[in-house]
Parts: sequence; structure tokens; C-alpha cells
Amino acid sequence: MKQLFYLVALLFAFNITFGQSQDKGPEMVLVEGGDFYMGNDYSANSDERPEHKVTLNTFFMSKYEVTVDEYAKFCRVTGHKLPEGLPRSPINNITWEDAVMYCNWLSRASRLDRCYELKRDSNRFTAVFIPDANGYRLPTEAEWEYAARGGQKSKFYAFSGSNDLDEVAWSINNSGNSSHEVGQKKPNELGIYDMTGNAMEWCYDWYEPEYYKNSPESNPTGPETGVSKVCRGGNFMCRSDVLRNSRRFNLDPSQTDGLAGIRLVKNQ
Repeated sequence: MKQLFYLVALLFAFNITFGQSQDKGPEMVLVEGGDFYMGNDYSANSDERPEHKVTLNTFFMSKYEVTVDEYAKFCRVTGHKLPEGLPRSPINNITWEDAVMYCNWLSRASRLDRCYELKRDSNRFTAVFIPDANGYRLPTEAEWEYAARGGQKSKFYAFSGSNDLDEVAWSINNSGNSSHEVGQKKPNELGIYDMTGNAMEWCYDWYEPEYYKNSPESNPTGPETGVSKVCRGGNFMCRSDVLRNSRRFNLDPSQTDGLAGIRLVKNQ
């Protein structure tokens, strides 16, 4: 019932934002498409195996994680609960469902096409991806790992931008058990910040532990159905051994206690 209210509120919000001044949107980084090897044959986690070749189109990715201040604008218009935290800290503790609603809201506020058709059938929330839309969306799992590794500029670091975790990430080692303002650590090879640690980041894909064995090579978007959604990057409470670029996490899409937030992407 609560999610239904949110959907109605969003429809109302879209009508409001369409008549307002255009939102300039987040700062985006061009990620040149190409081939890379996704996964990790040497990982103790079987869901990271096998390493497999993936080819991706060029896309844009936000330089920073979506902040509390940015997400609060969405909440004020749609009636979502206002987030806690410092304005420039990453939003976390939101559901995957909230994340795709935010993407659609920001797309409309920016005069762009929405990337998801939101539905609720038999009390189940679904978001049907519109692949040719020019608005903001969540990264696919493959897009996320490719960008975290540095894309075509990759230096094959263990973490996103360095082999020294403290250089690029807020983790259990240095966070003081709290998230920190975005952009305080060193960026990766593409100039993208905080892809390791700080807030975990929702991806579009359904999670399937065996998916890599049958994943398509070109622009994979994950299984057609599932129970949980992929998250990537770890968070400020994670140890170094779970913050490698290939590490896969998954959460119920309606779950809010996974310290997960949003990083946006956009088609070229």
C-alpha cells in the first residue's frame, strides 16, 4: 500500500516537475565502450566465476554517488521520507524500488525520457527497463564493474583506482563507522569517486549466482527475473577482502538496511 502511494505521488510529481525549470543534473563522466573481462577466476566466491569477456557500448556515469541533499529534493516533491545525514554524504539505506523511482523523477525534472516503466502487479513492484531512453538509470552490473575497473584506461588495480585501499575508499579501516562526504578520496582512472566503499550501490540486474556461466557477451542486463537485486562496491563497514572490484552483493529490492545508495548512468 505504501509503495502504491509512492507511485501515485510520483505521477503527481512528474506533472509538477515538467512545468518547472530544467534540472541541470549530476556531473557525468564519459565511459568509452569496449571489451573487458568481468569476474574473477581466483575468487573464493563461486558467483564471481568464470571470468568472461563482455563488450559494452559507451555510456555516461555520475562522477559522484547521489548525495543526501540531491535525494532530499526528490523526497520533498514525492512525499518520501526525508533522508538523514550530511548534505554531501551519499544517500544510503534506500530500497532498489526507491532508487528507480528517483531515476525516473530526475529524468523528468531534467526534460529527459524516463528509463523505467513502473508497475505493481499482485503486490509486486516491477520496473521494466526502456533501453533506448535518454534519461537517468541505474548501471547494469557489467557497466558498474567496467567503470570501477577504469574502463579502457584500466591499470588493473584491486580496488577502484588503487591497490592501496585507504587511498580510494572509506572502509571499516578508516570510516569511523560512518559514511563520508563524496569525493574526498582519490578518483579512479576515469575520474569517478567512491566506487569502492562509502555507500554500496544498487545495480539494475537481478542477482543469480550462476549467471556468469551463461551471460551474453554484448551489453548484458542480468537475468529476466529473480528474488534479489545486485549491489556493488561495498560500504564503509566492509573489510578489504570484500571490496575488490569483482565482488558481488545482493539485497531484496525492498530492503533498506543494506547501506545501499545510488550512482547514476545515462546512455550516450
